Order: sequence, then structure tokens, then C-alpha cells
Amino acid sequence: MIVDSCTHILPESFPARRETLSRYDTTFRSLFVDPKAKFSTVEGLIQSMDSAGVDVSVCAGFGWTDPEIATESNNYNISAAQQYADRLVAFCSVNPLWGESAVQEVERCHEAGALGIGELHPNTQGIIDADLAALAPVFDKAKELEMPIMLHASEPVGHGYPGKGTVTPDLLMALVNAFPNNKLIFSHFGGGLPFYGLMNEVNAALKNVYFDSAAFPFLYRPEVFEVSARAVGAEKILFASDYPLVSQKRALNEFREAKLRDGDTNIIQGVNAAALLKIDR
Repeated sequence: MIVDSCTHILPESFPARRETLSRYDTTFRSLFVDPKAKFSTVEGLIQSMDSAGVDVSVCAGFGWTDPEIATESNNYNISAAQQYADRLVAFCSVNPLWGESAVQEVERCHEAGALGIGELHPNTQGIIDADLAALAPVFDKAKELEMPIMLHASEPVGHGYPGKGTVTPDLLMALVNAFPNNKLIFSHFGGGLPFYGLMNEVNAALKNVYFDSAAFPFLYRPEVFEVSARAVGAEKILFASDYPLVSQKRALNEFREAKLRDGDTNIIQGVNAAALLKIDR
């Protein structure tokens, strides 16, 4: 089974409402103000999956700052996963700083079939500057409901890009230490955090942390899979494309260039995500 652990779909109306949504939502503006920014509907994702040979895709949200936009996006992801129950998994997105309303939205989405939370964007959502205690209600609810939380991560070096932010490995480790019993997924190889897994104390702290490969063709050579697997274990790595930013076909082709040890390819491209999300299809 091939599972793409991070894709993004949005309601059909969002491109036409680009200007309005950009005024109301900081995250939307940071990612989509450029007229060349890519959007995809559920139909586009299914077509891509069929073309690339992907069996299941996780439809993640974005770290919305406007509750109404978040709800609209969450509803779209959930509806898509219901329509294509054998192909799609829905995540929902909230801002943990919304407090009780965020908890209620997580509960609502979970009851409707969402299996995870995210993607969160700590910069635009204000999480990066928040007291970690303010995140506890959502993180505690996620733990109770066994919903992993996906967070955007940023490389402390290298080129800039829309939405990159400053969610660097040291800040991610603060979250790990504050919420050691939550299942966490750090996107984009966690801004390089897996490389620090060669430090024994870091590796031990990452017991409930996973790293997805979203957008890796824009960031790393394919060897990143081999290096990360050696540093933190292949069981911690989730294949992801970040579709539609990167095509699923391109992501899979470049993933297959990695010189992984026997068995690690299957583990990374599907087994890990299936176990984490309890996918049985």
C-alpha cells in the first residue's frame, strides 16, 4: 500500500475568493496571495492518485486563523473522505489558541470521521509565541481521541519560500518535551530535526514523533530518506508529497531514488502511516 501522508484539497470556491480570503485569514494570505499558487479539489487529487499509483491520501488542512474558513475547509475534507472512503483520510485544522471552541471543533470533526489534526502553522497562528499551557486543551483532546497532530516545520538554513516560517527544530523539541504522550507529525522532515536523532537524548524524546517528507523535492536530495531512517529509524518516516505543491508522481519517483535498506521502502511509503492512522483497506 502507498499512502501519501500529506496532501491538500480546498473547496472549489476558494480560488475565486482568493482576494477576500486573503483579507480574513493570515495563513491563506501567506500561502495563496500569489496568483500562481496551486489549488486542488478532491476530484483533482483522486485523478492524481490514480495516475501516480497512490492508494490512500491524507487530506490535511492548513493552519487557518479564521474560524469560519477553518470550518469550511474541515467540512470539505471530511466530505471528501466520506465520498471516497477507501481512498482518503481527513484531518481537521484548528488554532489551539481558540481554546474551548477549538476543542469543540476537534470533537465535531472526529465524530464526523476525521482521524487527525493539522496541518498547524505555528507562525501565522501565533502558536510560536504562545505559552505552551495554552495549547494543552487541544493537545489533551487529541491524545484522548488518539488523533495525531501535524505541524508545519521550518529549516533554519536554506532558501525562503511562501509559508516557510521559523518553526525550527529547537522549537519543535519544546513541544515534544511539553507533550511527550501526544502523537506528533512534523512536516517537511521536521526542519531537519531527524538529523539530531543521532543525539541519544533527542532520539529518546522522539518516541511519539513522526516526520513526513512533504515537499522534499524542493528541499532535499533523495538521500534524505536514508539519512533520516538511519538517524531516527525508518518507522518514524512517512512518505508525503504535499500535493498539489509537488505532484505525487514526482514525489514517488524521487523517493524511489533513495538507497534505502531492504524493507524500509515499504515501511516508509505506507506501513507506518497505515499503523499510525489505523488504515485497514
